[in-house]
Amino acid sequence: MASRIVLCAGELSGDMHAAHVVSALYRHLPGAHITGMAGALCAEAGMDVRFQYRDYAVIGFTGILASLPRFHRLEKNLRALIDDADLFIAVDYPGLNLRLCDYAHERGKRVLYYIAPQVWAWGARRVERMRRTVDSVAVVLPFETRIYREAGMNVEFIGHPFITDHELPAPVDERERDGIALLPGSRTGEVTSLLPIFLEAARHLRERHRGLPVTVSRSPVVNRDLYDAIVGRSGLDVTLVDGAVGALARARLALVASGTATLESALLETPLVIAYRTGRLNYALAKRLIKIPDVGLVNVLLGERVAPELVQHEATPAALADAVHALLTDGARRAQTIARFRGLREQLAQGGGSERVAAMAGELLV
Repeated sequence: MASRIVLCAGELSGDMHAAHVVSALYRHLPGAHITGMAGALCAEAGMDVRFQYRDYAVIGFTGILASLPRFHRLEKNLRALIDDADLFIAVDYPGLNLRLCDYAHERGKRVLYYIAPQVWAWGARRVERMRRTVDSVAVVLPFETRIYREAGMNVEFIGHPFITDHELPAPVDERERDGIALLPGSRTGEVTSLLPIFLEAARHLRERHRGLPVTVSRSPVVNRDLYDAIVGRSGLDVTLVDGAVGALARARLALVASGTATLESALLETPLVIAYRTGRLNYALAKRLIKIPDVGLVNVLLGERVAPELVQHEATPAALADAVHALLTDGARRAQTIARFRGLREQLAQGGGSERVAAMAGELLV
């Protein structure tokens, strides 16, 4: 019989990474039926996408609380799909996916977690929960292997899809770079909060660097009218481009909201300053829960603060401009930063990528 697989990818990055897995699954398991929650990229790969992740994009604890009825209906519908499945594949998005893993296990289904929850940031309780309900874990950060192996779980480091699945182009030569890129996040709430601050920082920078080109990255899940309105109020002349890569690839430096884009910037060898601001309640809760000193993924991977971080009250336009200016003008520091980023790229290139994830799925279905 054809394999029946439910996959849940609840964000833009998850949809992008999962699309490669979906394509590989169809190669490994001809006739398989893959359904669940994802986005346009997984749909293009052939998945029967019943629920679009962009319909459930919220930010922070308070945003989730306000959307609980919708999430409750979504979870109920996904559980119904799992009832008829042979395998559940969770892709990142732990708030929902960990509950679905629990349910799938209770129903006797095999469970594969791809792009595991950041247990190193949130504490060990999630590892124990996964140990009870997840059959195999495919991790994309090398140090995560030890965490899950010590918990007695079946885990493999399969490399990072940015490299193994060729999601990012090769870095551009230094001589072809100019200006700064502003990446204020991938969700509406982040853009509303951070883009005005980033643009004001760019205004400060232009007082020191006349004619400095400024590029703003537009998230595909955020309405363009929001960017136009915020940029219009700033009065700055900037270029708006679609996606993180389009903004980062030829920039000399980037100002980036904490998240996956910090790693994209590093792998494209674009030095960056990391910033983040959120509501008081969200920040207070995060401070209590997060167990690591740095919020930027690239700094976590490198084991030290290579990219400056300014969070919450520290993330003022003047402070951000000062941090960017320092990296723009300190050639030795810039060269050292790029060298560290090249080492990271080599490290994350190890592994079989989405082909290995699909093989792991096939092993669970035997």
